[in-house]
Amino acid sequence: MPNRYVSFDGVSKFNQSLATMLAIQLLFLLLVGRPVAAESFRFHLLTEPHSLDSQMVGFSGGNYVYQNIFRGLYRYHSQKGLIKEGAKDCVRAALKLTCRLSPQHRWSDGRRVQAEDYVKSFVRVMDPSVKSHQSELLLLLKNAQAIGRGDVPPEKLGVKALDHYTLRFEFAEEDPEFEYKLINSALAPTPPTGILERKRSPQMLFSGPYKISAWKPGHYVHLDPNLAYALPANRKRPKLEVLFVEDDGTALRLYESGKLNFLRRLTSEDTARYRDTPDFMQVPQARFDYVGFGPQLEGHDKLRQALSHGVDFMSFMKLFVTVGPPGCPSLPARFLDRSTCLKFNPTESKLLAKQDPLDKLVLHFSLLGGDDIARISEWFQGQWKKHLGLSVELHSEEQGVYLQRLRASPPAIFRKGVSLDRPTCLAAVELFLKGSPENYIRFDSPEYEKAVTSLRAAATPSARKVECRKAIEILLNSHRLIPLGEMFFTILVQPKFKGWDLNELNQLDLTDLTEVKPEP
Repeated sequence: MPNRYVSFDGVSKFNQSLATMLAIQLLFLLLVGRPVAAESFRFHLLTEPHSLDSQMVGFSGGNYVYQNIFRGLYRYHSQKGLIKEGAKDCVRAALKLTCRLSPQHRWSDGRRVQAEDYVKSFVRVMDPSVKSHQSELLLLLKNAQAIGRGDVPPEKLGVKALDHYTLRFEFAEEDPEFEYKLINSALAPTPPTGILERKRSPQMLFSGPYKISAWKPGHYVHLDPNLAYALPANRKRPKLEVLFVEDDGTALRLYESGKLNFLRRLTSEDTARYRDTPDFMQVPQARFDYVGFGPQLEGHDKLRQALSHGVDFMSFMKLFVTVGPPGCPSLPARFLDRSTCLKFNPTESKLLAKQDPLDKLVLHFSLLGGDDIARISEWFQGQWKKHLGLSVELHSEEQGVYLQRLRASPPAIFRKGVSLDRPTCLAAVELFLKGSPENYIRFDSPEYEKAVTSLRAAATPSARKVECRKAIEILLNSHRLIPLGEMFFTILVQPKFKGWDLNELNQLDLTDLTEVKPEP
């Protein structure tokens, strides 16, 4: 048979074509990490998780990965609400919750997830030697607080395996939102392989719809569909390519060039030119973002009041894309029976600032928030200068350094955002209870503690809305923080991908992800 290809300078046209194809793949490899199949779904993380241990990561940077490789008893969908995942059913009786495990919930090697896998996970979260950031999720379980104090061993936690596939929780007091807490990936079962380092992660077992196929620290993580995952029976999920991109501008350029299919954050400055495109979407958030006043301002009641009421909240909305103005809680309006907000009062605020002067004020914020957070900080700086005559310096820090500063010694003024772990008002107001690890304003109010207890005990949706508003009013009247208003995620997604769900907790669920193929 004659050769189909004609030689040219000793290289066949076939080899030339092959070389060209390899060159293109090499170029893409340099940009993304490896040649990507057409059906891959590509997004980015703002910060690379330093570990696969979701119990030890104190920020939400890795949630988009964790929520799709680690699945526990429940997950939460923006439209469907709570969905049983590892649980076949869960039944409450007195201070007990008994869950039978789903026979469909399996590790990525096909083995069934067992009750003991959950027990190991819960006990480890509460172990004081582990120092998990998620231990507050379990504080109402039997013996949890005694374990935290070191009075009893972690194994005495109120959770046990009745048999291989039945799990029982015992509570010290009622925890009406415990099922919502179970959506957190930190409470997923512990893999039989244990938690491996990132480079060895392909050898781990996973309980979600995806499993890790490669992780190159500082560059990317690749995920393949977990064929042992049976909820639903969709084995045609696209592969995932996750890049680590801290800069919003770089991420947008990658999206515009087709290197990303999902842009998780569009800045206010770029919103106008994308608003009318099919890629543009806005998703409401359930979080609590605020400018807080730390312990250094504890004795400066008048200054705190001046700072709280010395900003023109409505002018904020002319500069930034937001649902509501700062001064109002950054919670969905449905959580409260009526709105309760701080009011702009420049005359009285300026007088109070003069009566309670302080030599130097600095507003601290994290670089992780990107350009929008820097612009918001500059806006507050300008407002306090204009209306109060106060000169406030700005200081930004890398996220890890910033969080360490907040935990050790919170600054006089700082900006903080908290993603809630469940879509309820109680999840928000519990942040500022005495002893909460997120209580960086060091709020300590018996009246507030009582209000939160009343909210926890409220039996009806209408009663919960009233108690929510009362707790928020106590917080605002203390002038310990300025809430930043109700917000939403502004994102870009290529329309050819369907089935993804981004809920108000900033959890990206890719269980039902599909690519819509164009018609021939």
